[in-house]
Amino acid sequence: MTLENIKEILPSDFTITSSSETGKQLYLNQKYKDDMVAKYIFDIDYENEDINLNEFQEKYLSKDYFNSEGNLQWNYYLIFLRNGLPSATKRDIEKDETYARKFVFTLDELKDYLTYEKASSAAEENIVEKWKAQLTEADLQEVFSNENYVDAVPRYIDNKTKGVEVLQPVDSKPDETQNFVLDEVSSLKLNDDYRDYPEKRNFEFSKVNLISGPNGVGKTSLMEAIELVITGNNARNENDLPNPGAIVAKYDVDLDEKEDAFVNSIPKFKARDYYWYNTRYSQRGSNTLHHSFNRYNFYNSDSAYHLSNNASSNDLTTYLSAIALGTEFGAIRDRVIKFRDRISKKLDKFNDTTKREEAIKAKANDQKERLKQISDPEEVFQKFLTEVKQLKWKGFLPQTINDETKKFEEDYSVAFSLLNSIIHSKAVKESDVLKRISNLETLKSQLKTLAVNKKELNGKIKEYQKIVVESESTLTRIDNALLYLKKPKSFRIATIDEDIKTLEKKVNKIETFLSEIEALDISKISANNSTFQEFNNTQDNLLTNKKNELKRSREQLQVLKNALDKINALMIDIKYYGREYIEAKENLDACPLCNTPHTKAELEAKVHTQYNDKESAKSIEIFNKNISELEKEISEINIKLEQSKSYEKLLKGYFTEEDLKVKISEVQPLLDTEKSQLAISKKELDQLKNLSLDLRLEGYSLDDFLKLKNTLSSKYPTLEFKAENKSKFEDLKNNAQKKIDTNRSEIEKVNEQLSKLDEAIRELLDDNFSQDRYNEEIDFQIKEYQSYREYFVKLRTYIDFTKDDFIIEMRHSLESLNKTFSTFKEQKVKFEELTLANNLIKEADSRIEKLKPKKARATSALKVLNKIILEDSEEKVLVDFFQKNENEISEIFTSIHAPKEFSRLSFSSNKIVLYKKDLEQEVPISQISTGQRSALALSIFLALNKKLAKGPNLIIFDDPVTYTDDLNILSFLDYLRSMVINESRQLIFATASNKIARLFEKKFDFLKSDFQKFELSRSIT
Repeated sequence: MTLENIKEILPSDFTITSSSETGKQLYLNQKYKDDMVAKYIFDIDYENEDINLNEFQEKYLSKDYFNSEGNLQWNYYLIFLRNGLPSATKRDIEKDETYARKFVFTLDELKDYLTYEKASSAAEENIVEKWKAQLTEADLQEVFSNENYVDAVPRYIDNKTKGVEVLQPVDSKPDETQNFVLDEVSSLKLNDDYRDYPEKRNFEFSKVNLISGPNGVGKTSLMEAIELVITGNNARNENDLPNPGAIVAKYDVDLDEKEDAFVNSIPKFKARDYYWYNTRYSQRGSNTLHHSFNRYNFYNSDSAYHLSNNASSNDLTTYLSAIALGTEFGAIRDRVIKFRDRISKKLDKFNDTTKREEAIKAKANDQKERLKQISDPEEVFQKFLTEVKQLKWKGFLPQTINDETKKFEEDYSVAFSLLNSIIHSKAVKESDVLKRISNLETLKSQLKTLAVNKKELNGKIKEYQKIVVESESTLTRIDNALLYLKKPKSFRIATIDEDIKTLEKKVNKIETFLSEIEALDISKISANNSTFQEFNNTQDNLLTNKKNELKRSREQLQVLKNALDKINALMIDIKYYGREYIEAKENLDACPLCNTPHTKAELEAKVHTQYNDKESAKSIEIFNKNISELEKEISEINIKLEQSKSYEKLLKGYFTEEDLKVKISEVQPLLDTEKSQLAISKKELDQLKNLSLDLRLEGYSLDDFLKLKNTLSSKYPTLEFKAENKSKFEDLKNNAQKKIDTNRSEIEKVNEQLSKLDEAIRELLDDNFSQDRYNEEIDFQIKEYQSYREYFVKLRTYIDFTKDDFIIEMRHSLESLNKTFSTFKEQKVKFEELTLANNLIKEADSRIEKLKPKKARATSALKVLNKIILEDSEEKVLVDFFQKNENEISEIFTSIHAPKEFSRLSFSSNKIVLYKKDLEQEVPISQISTGQRSALALSIFLALNKKLAKGPNLIIFDDPVTYTDDLNILSFLDYLRSMVINESRQLIFATASNKIARLFEKKFDFLKSDFQKFELSRSIT
């Protein structure tokens, strides 16, 4: 590779400024209007594949890089020209971001990189406009209107569609004042009634413009203000329009200035759409300029966002359509499909209706064929009238063939039912029924007389039976009374239970008293010959004296002790109590004070020895002994008093005061008497219990006795129920038995008379009626025959007859009449069916004829709509678009995508495929990265923008690379810079990213006055 090869492909704005010592490294400058744009180093050491990138940059690049100032450092490019460098090595080099952007190219690739390709063809055919022309020609202009399907489809079917002039009247030809090329938007003014943000309201634009600031400061509102004033609408917020004059702009047009203000003028914007984007100008009254503008000039980041972030192939195709074909393409195509579906359903319905009407015709013709042989209804009707006269019919009668017959049928039904009822009753004629009623009423009268006689006799029997029952009741009572009267002891049943209870209480009381006496200890007083009062008084006095004597002894002892030495006194006490302790303790083997071992005899000797030593000790001992004896005597007296009082208290609860005036020693005989009485009472109690048991075993009971006694007292108040009156009760029994016998004899006589009456009744009934229910049966038959008589009365309402006319003959005549009437009706119905069949055929033919033009219009519409759907399917249109623009899109994509791993792209089978460099390996769009999809969307948009011949020389981006990595951002900005330099395009670029804003500024700062930066913000309130 030679220097001459490089010079041949260098663009005019590139200059080689120097080379390295070996001549293998070339230094180049790129300038725009004498201003430095970028610096390049070409390494043309073509055979060297061993590249040490760090050493290379330090040797050939770092010094010049650090000598550069400002934004130029961001515009250094290092290009290695190589043929066979491994792909991995190339990727590593191109990913390195130190000092400069880096590329590895062949000579041809370098030529492609340096050469900026302008658009090679005119703007695309507008497929939407083509559809609109086809639809308008087929009278389907409402498809691309906003008319709802519910109204629009029926209007089309009925040939009543709204014309384009009705949908929205418009001018007849484009406004030629709008036939201008918009070179640049020089200024923009936002009045107060246009949105709240941006706060800055006046903008003076340059060739390249950067709009930066965080979200919410009004960047998008500014972009949409430009869109509104140029196109009259917004693609994002369609028909959300500001007030007229809210936006004022100035354009550079053919080196002149043109002022423009927002107005909602359809002719104005339709004319621009026609002149700028070659959109068909028709009588259609809608403004679609904003769709064209968004397709070619305004990069709508919504579609790019979906394309970048959705991996579904079908969804990606939809978003590609929005970018490549415009948003109106999808909207109208959707309405075409929905119109097609609705009209198709209409046609199916028309065809079904036609089939149904043809079926009705066929059925009606079959009916006509079946009805060829019918009788004249009028002749049958005359025969019917003749039979009516013969029957002497009195019911309703139709006078003509067309009269209503329902009332006759109802009357016939009633008359026939009456005849059937009479026949079922087995009555031959009316006179038989009248005779039967008379006979039954005579029989009823005779039986009634006999029944009255029977009733009188039965009354007598009841009186006799009542006397018998009362006498038998008296007899039973007397028998029950005699059971007691024959055994006098049985009267004890009335009181024996209470007697037993009383005696049991007495026994229990004595036993309890004697038991408590036995429990008392009275051993110290039982032999005393004093009364209780005397004894208690004596002991109380003695106790008082002893207590006083004890008190004096204790006082004297205390005086004596006080006179002695305290220690001696203590010793005396110890020795005294020790002696008593020794005397009381039988088994003693040690001193109780010091536990020294001693026999009991030794301890007694020691105590006596010490005690007899002194006279004073002897005196104390005497006092102590005396006090001890007094205490014992007092205790003995208290015991006696306690025994006496307890004894006396218990006795007082049983005996009287008088009984207890005896001596204490004489109380025992009283107790012995009570013991004897206890034995007597127990014996008496046993006798009573045995008697009670015997009476109950023999059937006697207190309840029965009391009831019987009360009954006898009520019936015989003067006769007392007692053993002495036994004979009187026996006389009462005999009298009762006589009454029973007499009345029973009378009952037998009356029963003989009743038997004779029953025989007379049986003879009258003669087995025709039951003995038990003959009255009901006779009454039922009378009512039954009276109802038959009513049948005859009702029947005369419909037929005239005598009492002796036979019913069966009348029914035969009525049946014959009904048969003739049925024949008349049948022939009349068939005649009407024949008329109806002819009418059905005529009406079906009429409806089929009315459907023909609707079917023709539906068929015609489906032909056009299916042609659009099939021939201009989304996939076909996209394939055609990519085939025409593949080179330009590929060229842009490979330029703005880094690292350059893809060589080209294509569209087929409804999906985009990219091809990896060198390998030609297919990679579906759904498998590439977010940044790569974003680069593809930008490539399609830029390719479309480059095709504009007469449209605005303007390109607007609203946050286009938010989802793209740094290398792709730099590659994209490099391509925009080339586009600005090589194309007459004004660039307005908005971003919320500070990083992207800084990168953009570093790439375009070389333009100086042709670069304008607007930093938007919001005031803090």
